[in-house]
Amino acid sequence: MSVLLYEMKKIFSLKMISILIVINVVFYLLFLSFYIEFFPNGRPATDIHEIGIEMIYNYGDYMDEEEFKHFQSRYDEQVKEADKYFQSREDFVKAGITTFEQFRNIDWTDNTSEELRELRNDVVFVQQLDFVWELPERERIMRIFEDRENALFHSYKQANNNQRIRIREVILKNSSTFGLLPCVVFVNYNNLIGQASKLILLSIIFMISPVYLKDIKNKVNYLQYSSKIGREIFKKKIVAGLLATFIITTVQLICFFAIYSQNNVAMFGSSNINSLLSWPISWYDFTFRQYIILTVVAIYVLAFVIALISMFISSLVRNYITIIGLQLPIAIITFMAVERYLIVNMTQIRYAQLL
Repeated sequence: MSVLLYEMKKIFSLKMISILIVINVVFYLLFLSFYIEFFPNGRPATDIHEIGIEMIYNYGDYMDEEEFKHFQSRYDEQVKEADKYFQSREDFVKAGITTFEQFRNIDWTDNTSEELRELRNDVVFVQQLDFVWELPERERIMRIFEDRENALFHSYKQANNNQRIRIREVILKNSSTFGLLPCVVFVNYNNLIGQASKLILLSIIFMISPVYLKDIKNKVNYLQYSSKIGREIFKKKIVAGLLATFIITTVQLICFFAIYSQNNVAMFGSSNINSLLSWPISWYDFTFRQYIILTVVAIYVLAFVIALISMFISSLVRNYITIIGLQLPIAIITFMAVERYLIVNMTQIRYAQLL
């Protein structure tokens, strides 16, 4: 145990921890902070998020036919409020715009008068009235609800037979229980967890790679390989590296989810990720919470694999330049795989289920 603790102290030296903190802060500011500080990112993303929260509050995780009628009535009420607004403004009445329908049907081409352009900009961009942004989103949800099959197959025109079977299963499931997970929530999480997993893997490579390198530089490895006690130390270094990997991954995931909690998405935890309001379709009917757990498990598995590869390379090379040269292409390939296959969208129907 004393050898294990000694090896752990070597890995978590003050210098290494200090550099790791700097790496994490810089990486967060460059690649993660945007998805936290700007979520939802403008409009209509903000309206999609707020309507999603409203629907979860009113209907639960799914919306049936009766609840859909209530959703339509809420839309009709908001249209009436919009009509009253246009009728209360003399400039719009003078321009012949007294209803939301008339406002929406204006031909916004180059032939539009400057007066109408100014009125539109005032409502949409200056005052940013909620109904101007919310009503089109509510209309989109109603169109999808009323035409589920065409709305879904339109996004997967090149689907093979197995994918089409799965899509029909999702359509059938949503015919009675229409999922309400908004696309902005699911896409935002995938973007965040993709970047977070890269940061975790980068941290592991940085911290674990020198495990054997110092012994090789000091030529202690010759003594280790030639004695039973030395070979035991070699094995304990592996254990120390894996234990350090677990600690690094756990601490960073705790920090990540503490920051992610600011995005106000907890109410979607039990929503199915195969919502027709979200994207992409998954091979499996996970809830959003289960999907998060799956990504966490996948990160731990990938972290241990990367740690073992880093220790293997560390046991072979003679200097830091060589280890960087060998680790760099491995890191790049892994990050590319994380972005497309391993963590982000890893259950996506666009890829083979075997993957």
